[in-house]
Amino acid sequence: MEQIKILEQNRAQMVADEYRNRGYEVIHAPDKDQLPDFLKEFRPDLIVRKGDESIVVEVKSRRTLSQNPQIREMARILGEKKDWKLELFLVGIGEDAQFAEGVQPLNEQDVLQGTEQARKLLNAGFPEASLLYAWSVAEAAIRLIVQKEAITVKSDAPLYLIKALATEGVISKDEYELLMSVVRTRNAVAHGYRMTEYNPDMVEDLIHTTEKLLKSQPDALPASAAF
Repeated sequence: MEQIKILEQNRAQMVADEYRNRGYEVIHAPDKDQLPDFLKEFRPDLIVRKGDESIVVEVKSRRTLSQNPQIREMARILGEKKDWKLELFLVGIGEDAQFAEGVQPLNEQDVLQGTEQARKLLNAGFPEASLLYAWSVAEAAIRLIVQKEAITVKSDAPLYLIKALATEGVISKDEYELLMSVVRTRNAVAHGYRMTEYNPDMVEDLIHTTEKLLKSQPDALPASAAF
């Protein structure tokens, strides 16, 4: 459990830094007197504020999430409050990060075929399913781009890779903000939470951005041209 706690704390710090970079005021582990009355029975990881917007941020592994039924109740309460919302970040660890045997990374053709399938799901009226599928191929595209750009990374976690691409100037600020927003929405949908503010246009934007980024990458040099 100590390892899980450390990973959650590290991710919470990354999330806090991201919000600060976007101009939010960040409160770590707020005390009761820093919470509104309707949240005083909870202990959120972060509260972030900008203007009239207030966000409760929870950073959990699947294991600790399953042991914390209060998050669902918090989501219900916040869904009824104007200018408040909950954002949940999941930390992969242990069994959460394991894959079945025989898996292989997607190539560019796989990704582009995947975006077409995601678009078909969206047009057929399945926005949540389309979101999950579109994100899976977007994540594959992000890994491919990191490899093509020869960016040195210490983790293949999506948030880390997206930030690395932004730092290297490979993706724009708007693309970065879209991908970060999709990560948060995808996490909620994938783990059984109903989105109170869900915009299906996000899926089409994600599909378009994935195709644009992948197609803008230069082809790898042929072996004979390498030096």
